[in-house]
Amino acid sequence: MSLGLRLRTLRKNASLTQQKLADNVGVSRIYIQALESNRRVPSIKLLYRLADALAATVNDIVDEYPGHGGRLQLEELLSSGEVDVWFRKKKLSEGDLRRVERVIDAVLAEWDEEDDGIIKIRPGRKARGAKISVL
Repeated sequence: MSLGLRLRTLRKNASLTQQKLADNVGVSRIYIQALESNRRVPSIKLLYRLADALAATVNDIVDEYPGHGGRLQLEELLSSGEVDVWFRKKKLSEGDLRRVERVIDAVLAEWDEEDDGIIKIRPGRKARGAKISVL
């Protein structure tokens, strides 16, 4: 997994645009784009500014496989194409990986709804005896 992909994943995780990240670290949007596409390599000084702006550590940005206590972004793993993903002795195909991503997106969307105090029962689903209260 490339440094550029890790940077892009961390940036998206922080809900930052390339322009906002560039503004936060004092470089141009084009420079951030070049970093994310692996056309440029950041200086140590810039790595620390990027880590601070992304609420991450330098190790999160540069370490391909962080050890104990590090961050491993599942999004990065699924989209990199550099790693085979296996589950129960079966290698997941591209289509399988896209389905896994959709399931994760759905779960995260439900978490966001719950965080906003909104709980929705989708058509065709039952609350199954659950008592739902919104604070």
